[in-house]
Amino acid sequence: MTMPTDTDISATSSMPALIRAKDWSKTTLGCADRWPASLKLVVELLLASGFPMAVRWGPDFVMIYNDGYRPILGDKHPLALGLPFRMVWPEVQTQLAPLHESILSGERSAFFAEDLILKIQRHGSQWEEAHFTVSYSPIPDARAPSGVGGVLITAVETTNRVRMEEALRRSEEKYRSAMYLGRIGSWEIDIVKGVRTWTREGMALFGIDLPDGLGQVGGHSDEFYQAMHPEDRPLLGEYHAIADKEDSFQAEYRILKADGSICWLAGYGRVLDRQPDGKAHHVINVATDVTERKNAEAHQRFLLQELSHRSKNLLTIVQSIADQSLRYSKDQKDFQNRLSGRLSGLAASNALLARGDWRGSSLRELIEFQLAPFIDLTSPQLEISGPEVNLAADASQAIGLALHELATNAVKYGALSSSRGRLGISWSIYQASSAAGLNLDWRERDGPPVIPPTHRGFGHVVIKSMIEQSVRGTVELDFAKQGLHWSLQAPGGIFVQ
Repeated sequence: MTMPTDTDISATSSMPALIRAKDWSKTTLGCADRWPASLKLVVELLLASGFPMAVRWGPDFVMIYNDGYRPILGDKHPLALGLPFRMVWPEVQTQLAPLHESILSGERSAFFAEDLILKIQRHGSQWEEAHFTVSYSPIPDARAPSGVGGVLITAVETTNRVRMEEALRRSEEKYRSAMYLGRIGSWEIDIVKGVRTWTREGMALFGIDLPDGLGQVGGHSDEFYQAMHPEDRPLLGEYHAIADKEDSFQAEYRILKADGSICWLAGYGRVLDRQPDGKAHHVINVATDVTERKNAEAHQRFLLQELSHRSKNLLTIVQSIADQSLRYSKDQKDFQNRLSGRLSGLAASNALLARGDWRGSSLRELIEFQLAPFIDLTSPQLEISGPEVNLAADASQAIGLALHELATNAVKYGALSSSRGRLGISWSIYQASSAAGLNLDWRERDGPPVIPPTHRGFGHVVIKSMIEQSVRGTVELDFAKQGLHWSLQAPGGIFVQ
């Protein structure tokens, strides 16, 4: 192998030209004419190859490489040609020098690694983390003490691929996280083969677990069919029929999970390709859990229905209060006072109900709301006791009106008209044959002597007749001299279910 020594050849020249122009006598390899036959042969082989290859020869691992290897060197080319490995790549000596030496000494035959990570400086002082798939093979040399003259390097840089795979992996993780957090799942069906291929998110959404993610389309072993709510299973056939006619379609149905919970799912199906007769072949589906939305819609419908019912009921009550107040009022001023007070009591009950979306209210809070305008709730004149119970909306309105009338009378004529008077309100739950009932007791004492009314006005209607009708209970009213005693016994059905 004869090589000229024209040192003026540009670094942009091909590696065969650079190698021929190199004055090898100034390197530890010496003149190229005296190179071992194995070195000459392997250099000819790497120069003929388009694969990135290099030779690191002798104890100094002097470097010779081909055009394919040049991009790996970066700015180290062309100075790297003919230099010892340790001078070209000082930053990787700790990692690779022992490996090279073990191959040169014959201690190991070869080395191979995929996506080997190396921290290198090939563009000035800039550090970078690069990945390579490499093979290090011994090059025989009969003149070497170990029979190995150098190391043949074949290398493919995989940095871009590794980074792309890492970016793809992160993207997939974000996608899967979004699918999980959004409670979204997907699956694909092959109608011809009768196979359904699930994603992990799709199986999680349906509460199923298939080791390979493969399920069956059709028949009683169809996991999708089994997961659907029995009332919604006919929809599956309808969706398949739609797919035979439309390229995409919407779907909404319920699934019944193993723990007995019902979930609403909504999503889309799209036909990927069709059979020769036009029927769907492959269909991809995506669905999300819309249970909260469906529950919110049901709650909204309930509220609208309640609003309609309450509005009608409230108007009826207001009309009755106005009529009765007018009937028993002495004059317009008296009518205004009576009506204003009773509407305030009704408003207090409704405000309390509104806080609980009209599902009901706490009896204790109802009592406190009605008494607050008449007495300091921390006053020693007042004692409230009883277990925590929640009344249904209708019962809250009726009992609230009765409490307002009782409090109004107590302030005007009864125990709360005197600083010495005392008012005790207590309640208890009793067990009737069909359901729990309520005993509510209003007891006044130490106030002015009680004078029974000579006629029954609207207040009497509210605290007895109206409430008996509203809660289907029994009211006892005792105008005892020591203080008014009012009690209500209401059967089951007045509590929030």
